[in-house]
Amino acid sequence: MNENVKFEDIELDYELPLVKREISQEFISMFGCGSLDFNPIHMDPVWAKNVNLFGFGKTIGHGQLTIALLTQVITNWCYAEGGKLKSIDIKLIWPLFPGDTVTCGGKIVAKHPRKKELSFVDLELYADNQKKKRVAVGKAQVYLP
Repeated sequence: MNENVKFEDIELDYELPLVKREISQEFISMFGCGSLDFNPIHMDPVWAKNVNLFGFGKTIGHGQLTIALLTQVITNWCYAEGGKLKSIDIKLIWPLFPGDTVTCGGKIVAKHPRKKELSFVDLELYADNQKKKRVAVGKAQVYLP
């Protein structure tokens, strides 16, 4: 997303463009292969049903998958313009399941003017499933040109 993101142009409460993703078992499995996390709670629907771990009876998405989608909100918004992630802290609240649709977003909650290239903003991040249940929240700091 190319918005010509500049520190001086960003307003408080600006909402970052959303990232929306359908979560399929194939997507979870591909993420497991890429992250080398082959835990059967993520990868094996038959195992997950039989074991019924956590009482869900189905596979769950990796927590890192949720974190990756939240981080994508930031990278889609500002990386092409020279933005850089300074810090990120995510709290996972509820798992993602095959069949879920997750919507991730964020907004600017503070601006910190500094010398050139060191100015940064504070973001609040969130991820909701299709039932509007909050599945993750977080905070990040991002350097902006």
